[in-house]
Amino acid sequence: MIVAPTYRMLEDVTLPEFLGFLDRGGTPHYHDIGRGQIQTGNGTIFLRSAENPERMRGPNLTWSWLDEAALMREDAWKVMLGRLRIGGAESLLTTTPRGFNWLYEYFVGKGSQSYGIVHASSKENPHLDDDFVQSLVEDYSEDYAAQEIEGRFIAFEGLIYSEYREDIHTFEPFEIPRDWPRYRGIDFGFVNPFVCLWCAKDPDGRLYFYDEHYERKMLLSDHAERIKKRDVCAEGEKPLRYQLTVADHDAQDVAELGKLGIKTTKARKEVSPGIQRVKNRMKVQKDGKPRIFFSKSLIHTIKELYAYRWSDKATKDEPIKESDHSMDTVRYIVSAVDGPKVGVRAV
Repeated sequence: MIVAPTYRMLEDVTLPEFLGFLDRGGTPHYHDIGRGQIQTGNGTIFLRSAENPERMRGPNLTWSWLDEAALMREDAWKVMLGRLRIGGAESLLTTTPRGFNWLYEYFVGKGSQSYGIVHASSKENPHLDDDFVQSLVEDYSEDYAAQEIEGRFIAFEGLIYSEYREDIHTFEPFEIPRDWPRYRGIDFGFVNPFVCLWCAKDPDGRLYFYDEHYERKMLLSDHAERIKKRDVCAEGEKPLRYQLTVADHDAQDVAELGKLGIKTTKARKEVSPGIQRVKNRMKVQKDGKPRIFFSKSLIHTIKELYAYRWSDKATKDEPIKESDHSMDTVRYIVSAVDGPKVGVRAV
């Protein structure tokens, strides 16, 4: 069984890599898309998402591969352990660490002889361009590089959104009602990620971030096409309308994106007030709920929530400029909803 954190990651990243591996090895195979299986001469490989670990139950397995395991919940691993029933069964987990979470407890903290761990640096990856890896080294702080490039378990100090908890601030994906007001936010990038986030506001005023587009080194026209595809409606339904699409202030990108059919409004970019607006929404209210939620499918956004930190300057009012692309976009949207209203238009 091959497992990825979401079906989108399975289809876009993990599955193409594995099929390419089979092709390079000359292994005959048939990919049954409808059943979520790969048939080979040695048997059946099941394809699953960890979004609902209960759906991983059933098959008796000889091996499994969990890709980006740190983005999964511990119960996904517990369910998998129960499926490795055929003699000598083993499991491979590949991931970038994310703090001292359940992975650390199993593979390092417990020190069990049943587990082994290999640290592999991005600098040793022959499939990555040297210029790309060097750009990461230059952009990342020492701690962040240790996690993202060297694969080390790191406890980040000075987290900005220390209020964030997955059990409180995340939700299982659901169909957003069409009458909820919707917003988009865009942060431009090329070497750094280009980010677009989708958000909806429920009748009680709570914000639900429900989709993300997070890609590097793509043309703006390709970003626009991907964004517009997310808004395709069922036949006979009216196109989705947004109260606002807020974006970074790069004049050339804004103009080009407008020509491609995505009109934007300048985001409110003040950093400290924007962060405070997000933190205010993260506070749990009297009904036991916060006023901001993130879909569990927002892999990159949730990863940044765990790594977005204050600088070590004495003033402590300036974030470190790393792991902040989704965080900037979240701030743009929340500031558009909660901040002073300027230039708001539906698009």
